[in-house]
Amino acid sequence: MIKEYYLSILSGQQRGFISTIIKSALSIFTYPYLAVLNTRNILYKNGIIKSIRLPVKIISIGNITTGGTGKTPLVEFTAKYLNEMGEKVAILSRGYGGNNSSQESNDNVNDECLTLRENLQDVPLLVGKDRARKGEKAIRDYAADCLILDDGFQHLKLKRDLDIVVINSLNPFGGENLIPRGNLREPLKNLVRADLFVISHCNQSNEQTIKSIYTRLNQINPHAPVCESVHRPVYIENITDGSTLEPEWLKGKMIYGLSAIGNPESFAFTLNKLEAVLIRYRVFSDHHVYTKEEIGDVISETKSLGADA
Repeated sequence: MIKEYYLSILSGQQRGFISTIIKSALSIFTYPYLAVLNTRNILYKNGIIKSIRLPVKIISIGNITTGGTGKTPLVEFTAKYLNEMGEKVAILSRGYGGNNSSQESNDNVNDECLTLRENLQDVPLLVGKDRARKGEKAIRDYAADCLILDDGFQHLKLKRDLDIVVINSLNPFGGENLIPRGNLREPLKNLVRADLFVISHCNQSNEQTIKSIYTRLNQINPHAPVCESVHRPVYIENITDGSTLEPEWLKGKMIYGLSAIGNPESFAFTLNKLEAVLIRYRVFSDHHVYTKEEIGDVISETKSLGADA
């Protein structure tokens, strides 16, 4: 509940005197965060801390804000494309599992990694804090000649050949405030490091918003091309038996929505776009692990509301 309340303050949903006081308090903590961040970047920039160059091409796909920017679908899209082009691709992800997770293990990895493994069974995915070491393993064990660095914009330890930054059109610049006051992981001026911008969820934003994002990115980094992307559902999967349905099945159905993702508004938008009747929508924090009690409550409430799914 505390995390949900905190996120509602950042998004502006919570207003009033108490929210203002909390925002002011959070602003104080941005200064030590910025000091640590700037020191780290300076150490890398001046070679005091060395970045490692691996003997293969490296593509970094990252973001400058927290939450669901649409980075993972782009990682999957890029890996599939390169794999189809004949490249021997491997993905390096931080995940949550420390240094011991491997391509063969699903222990201690997050839901995004599990999704990538399920959808990219021909592409090795190596998870761990030390992505340089994981990259060496990918080259040695899987003969990888191209590495995709998942969530790599802030991972300066590895040099890269292409730095792609995903900008969420629904919240492009994190409220202009650094963590913990806002959603920015580092100052916007650092976008000058990017080689390519991909604006995501463009089908959920208006034309004026997209234009303003183009303008801002061009002011910060006029040399990086900007492209747009949209997110569309491919199928509906029954998690009990793996069967699938076309997304259009949702039209007119009474739906109980449940999400634990970084951008729950985008999921609700998709359901409404498919003309589902959203009778209840429960939002949990990103990567939330549902308890048996929560699942039981959802099943009970779904039945009592007469939901179709």
